[in-house]
Amino acid sequence: MAESGNNRSKSPKCRSCCRVFCTHLFSQLGLCGLVVGYVIGGAFLFEYLEAPNEISERSTVQEFREKCLEDIWDVTWNMNILYKKNWTYLIEMRLKEFENELVLAIKNDGYDGKEVEDRQLQWSFSRSLLYSITVITTIGYGNIAPKTDIGKVVTIFYALLGIPLMLLCLTNIGDLLARSFKFTYSHLCFMFKKPRRTHASSQKQVMEQMKSPMGKAMEVATLELCNGDEKPPIDDNSSTLSSSPTKSSMVAVPDPTPVVIERVYRDSSGGENQRVPMYMVLLLVTGYICGGAVLFSLWEKWTFLNGAYFCFITLSTIGFGDLVPGSDIFDAQSGQAKLIICCLYLIMGLAIIAMSFNLVQEEVVIKCKNVARNLGLLKSENDYDD
Repeated sequence: MAESGNNRSKSPKCRSCCRVFCTHLFSQLGLCGLVVGYVIGGAFLFEYLEAPNEISERSTVQEFREKCLEDIWDVTWNMNILYKKNWTYLIEMRLKEFENELVLAIKNDGYDGKEVEDRQLQWSFSRSLLYSITVITTIGYGNIAPKTDIGKVVTIFYALLGIPLMLLCLTNIGDLLARSFKFTYSHLCFMFKKPRRTHASSQKQVMEQMKSPMGKAMEVATLELCNGDEKPPIDDNSSTLSSSPTKSSMVAVPDPTPVVIERVYRDSSGGENQRVPMYMVLLLVTGYICGGAVLFSLWEKWTFLNGAYFCFITLSTIGFGDLVPGSDIFDAQSGQAKLIICCLYLIMGLAIIAMSFNLVQEEVVIKCKNVARNLGLLKSENDYDD
């Protein structure tokens, strides 16, 4: 009967744990799916809004060039006698006018020097996808920007909704990665750590002691001390224990064994809180940046230093825009796929940066608390007296 009662009490706890786990899992997956759909929808939207304007601007620049050629021919045709000085002056004035028109087209209208027949657009799907990501991640390279009025208005509202959504997604992913990294690191440390026989033997002795009434009372007292409670628990069913003369000696345990404290701590917290050293986090971030540097140096024909510089500027959300992917990878047939891989690298990198901030913040808080305890500014965790 007691075993059936314990099984019944455990089944609601298992259901509750499974429900909480599934809720967190599907909420994170749902949030990631929402961000992915939001970015893909933004890519299609900006391509639809800005690509026709880009083609129209190419046609306009082509008309400027043809008009300039006609004017040069007219100047040459109308001069009966060609004087180099006069002809050079007139043609130079006309070329300066064309240069001003070209600069305005590049600066204000986004002209990239390509012809109308060229199928490689700045506002292709992959480049629009990269633009959408740089908007909601606040990187903002600035190499491409909306030129139409409707595109500028859409960018404002797109960023207002996308930036909080992206920050929330990165926070959740960073927290999940931090917990996963700590879990993996703790298990790796446990696997490579040599077991101690003395600790195992002492733990077996304590487990045997726990079966006795004295051990149960000591465990309850230790739990009260670890939780910082001053009053011992009062149980009506344990009248024989409360009436015994050894109650005060059993409950007020002055110095419980470390094994008992470790057991109570693990049972109350649900697992051991393994700390990750800062150098492990720095090695992870450095390795990710170096891997991206090698990748972009191969695709973009950059040097390794320029690749590492680009990865750092991007993952730190500085985004100068002096180095931008997509200049050379379009020469290959798989250029669009490579640019999409660049987008995935950017998103994963930001998630790793968020994870690193989470882990480093925990380590810094612990170290600051230790320094404060050593200086006497903060009470020790082992001091339970007011």
